[in-house]
Amino acid sequence: MKFLISAAGTGGHVFPALEFGRECIKNDHEVLWIGTKTGIENRVLPKNIKFLTIPMIGFRGKNLIFKITSLIGLIVSIFKSIFYIKKNNIDFIVCFGGYISLPVGLSAWICRKPLFLHEQNAIMGTSNKILKRFSKIVFLGFSINEPISKKTMLVGNPIKKLELSSFTNHNHDPVRIYITGGSQGSEFINKNVPIALNQLNIPLEVKHQSGNGKSLGIKELYSSNISIEVEEFYNSPHELILWSDFIISRAGALSLSEAISLKRGSLMIPLPSAIDNHQLLNAKYISDLDMGLIHTELESFKSLSQKLKHIIKKKLYLKWTKTETNLDHFQAAATMLSSILKFKNI
Repeated sequence: MKFLISAAGTGGHVFPALEFGRECIKNDHEVLWIGTKTGIENRVLPKNIKFLTIPMIGFRGKNLIFKITSLIGLIVSIFKSIFYIKKNNIDFIVCFGGYISLPVGLSAWICRKPLFLHEQNAIMGTSNKILKRFSKIVFLGFSINEPISKKTMLVGNPIKKLELSSFTNHNHDPVRIYITGGSQGSEFINKNVPIALNQLNIPLEVKHQSGNGKSLGIKELYSSNISIEVEEFYNSPHELILWSDFIISRAGALSLSEAISLKRGSLMIPLPSAIDNHQLLNAKYISDLDMGLIHTELESFKSLSQKLKHIIKKKLYLKWTKTETNLDHFQAAATMLSSILKFKNI
């Protein structure tokens, strides 16, 4: 069977889509991918996935000129997507949200091809809200903050399958913390978390991902009793998650899915500018699972320090490692594929 995947822009959309694509290829299906010329997908797609591009750009939160440009790009992208679908005789189309999914999903409907959606966050994005009426199934990474329909299926966020290693041992001192604001970094985390940890006045081991071009001066913010390593980007974040006792991070769906799948809890600091405030809703979902605490940027610095002290003093990170969840993100891609293939003779 031939699968057409659409995902672009950020790792939160692209990496779950990539894991699904790998699952398809592992099961002898052909995969094509629609993305953009400038997104991260250009750098991470393997050679056995045919890469196609459309000129679609984001439209939410933009000024009038950008919105007009985006509308023109939408029209052109629909025609290009229809051409790709027909030329390559596509069987199934799977969209992973974001602005690029809109023209691809509409093209699937025009071509009368089965459309499937995946929503990574705890609230459905704009493109998926529009496209869900045309889809066969909407796969969910987290439970969403709206009524569930018959066509939705909670499967988790597809992530790379990993084996838990000796890093799961927590019988050590001092406490180990992995800090990350994602590949782009977080100025709030970079500036505030080191000082908050200093105020605990206890030995710690910290690995801090600063974001590209943002490492300067961070190491000097830490006190001498904290063993600190600062990198702009870690290529294997799962190794840092397994190394750590707990994580301090934003609340992107992919990062949180990896953390809870590897039995690590988090102090989550949601990005306040995230569209539809989806990071806060992601964080609330994890908090409701009893796998972490939330700190918003509107709260005081004192509150941040107190929450860190509470996690370490009460050893909440040990409790988090024993929390059971009913959602297996490692199996999400396989579950999606088997569900989609049920439509092949319909």
